[in-house]
Amino acid sequence: MLLAGVATIVCALAAGGGAAAQCLLANPSFEVLGTGGSVFAGWNQFGPVALSTSAAHGSFCAQVTGPNTGHVDVSGFWQTQTCAPGQRWSASVCVSHSSTSPLTGQSQAILNIEWRNAAGALISYESHAAADASTPHNAWRVYSVQSQPAPSGTASIHFLLGVLQGPTDPTPQVRFDAATCVSLGPPTLESLQWNDFPSGRTVSFSGRTWRVKGPGFYGPGPNLFDNSASAASVDAAGRLHLTIRKVGNSWYSSEVVLTEALGYGDYVFTTRGRLDLLDRNTVLGLFLWEYGSCYSDSYLWWNPYNEIDVEFSRWGSPANANAQFVAQPASSAGNIFRFDAAFSDTEVTSHAMRWLPHSVDYRSWRGGPNAESPANMIASWTYTGAHLPRPEMPRVHLNLWQLAAPTVTQETVFDAFTFHSACPSGNCGVLAVAPPATASARLSLAAPNPLTTGTTIRFSVATSGDAELSVLDIAGRRVRRLLIGTVSPGEHAVQWNGRNDAGQRVPPGVYLYRLRAPGIADTKRVIVLE
Repeated sequence: MLLAGVATIVCALAAGGGAAAQCLLANPSFEVLGTGGSVFAGWNQFGPVALSTSAAHGSFCAQVTGPNTGHVDVSGFWQTQTCAPGQRWSASVCVSHSSTSPLTGQSQAILNIEWRNAAGALISYESHAAADASTPHNAWRVYSVQSQPAPSGTASIHFLLGVLQGPTDPTPQVRFDAATCVSLGPPTLESLQWNDFPSGRTVSFSGRTWRVKGPGFYGPGPNLFDNSASAASVDAAGRLHLTIRKVGNSWYSSEVVLTEALGYGDYVFTTRGRLDLLDRNTVLGLFLWEYGSCYSDSYLWWNPYNEIDVEFSRWGSPANANAQFVAQPASSAGNIFRFDAAFSDTEVTSHAMRWLPHSVDYRSWRGGPNAESPANMIASWTYTGAHLPRPEMPRVHLNLWQLAAPTVTQETVFDAFTFHSACPSGNCGVLAVAPPATASARLSLAAPNPLTTGTTIRFSVATSGDAELSVLDIAGRRVRRLLIGTVSPGEHAVQWNGRNDAGQRVPPGVYLYRLRAPGIADTKRVIVLE
């Protein structure tokens, strides 16, 4: 019975290889609903998949119910992303199960990465238990993992989230939200944030470090960007100045980006002077943005770059309102709020975006960062639509750029940038992290997995000490002790031939392998085929 269940799992994982691969995970927080029988746009589904409003982020999340077929089986959803041999991936997801339909017995919430060739055929896969019967009920848990290198012949991956139900287990329901699946490079996602900032020049403003864009031709616009002190500078009073200025026959724009990603919280930008007198072709942007692993206009429907904006511009026409609050894409209905604002020559005003898991509260008021009140309010708007930024790595950008050349030099002055974290104990926003720069304790996925004649289990430790590596059955009983003794710092590889301590071949099925060593106590799954 268990072998039949394992075969079913492998068949489910190998299904649907014809979807086109892409370079970004589409609609990762399930906010954009699907059409034509698809619950969520961008995802391929199998088995009972539904919409839930009990979301960790935004308004919606995915709810997956066990397939309840009487044998080990899987239901869930997946996407295809391009991948080269040797590439590794960092993946994460928020996962939750309730006390009314919990995971029990062998049932698990799984995160799988399937390696596929150019024809879409399955080469091998990794399966990770994002939650199981021991996971607390009625609470969101962030599960993250880093894959092994993609095997030879890999052209794409399937990133799969689902529910594996044991043959006699009650039918479980699991919710998934805010998924990530990012290549660890090279280049890394972190390094891609700085391609438009090649000089490395920084300025210090409001107690934080900002990197200056350019020199070169970049978006938005695109424009020529200048990274010199004439374009972006901080004066003796600590105020930041951004300019658009003419050098020779060319007009140069300016932009700075905060070097750290701050996560959920209230972003307050305090400016000084006549924002209403900017040239009609000038745009002042105060925004969050994250560069992705690629760029395509065809991906903009789900806000892949986590962009929200406060913008001051008449967008080329004197008749237009001169300010707007935006959740990208601005072309989506309900994603933009426009208003007119007038300012005096030295007036201090503040403009804010309070980014939370289920909303963004935009406000503009007269006065400094602490002067917010109904009496001082210029405009306010709360956005709760389908394009909220996800808690990945969006950073603050400030830019002054041009739709067309202005008639005279443009300048904007910032008095301050203030941030109030929604996670005062730390940055709770980043779900996927880069691998550590130094050696650390780690248990890797067995390879090959599933196995027929044998497999290799690799692990690493940072310090020497006693270690034990054992294979267990699904009930937790020891089947084979592979290693016991003292290990030295570094990488280790242990072979398992699919036999127990008595030298007998183990029956086909799902097994666990457990490592206890300095700095680590971890367990992973391996499947034995006939």
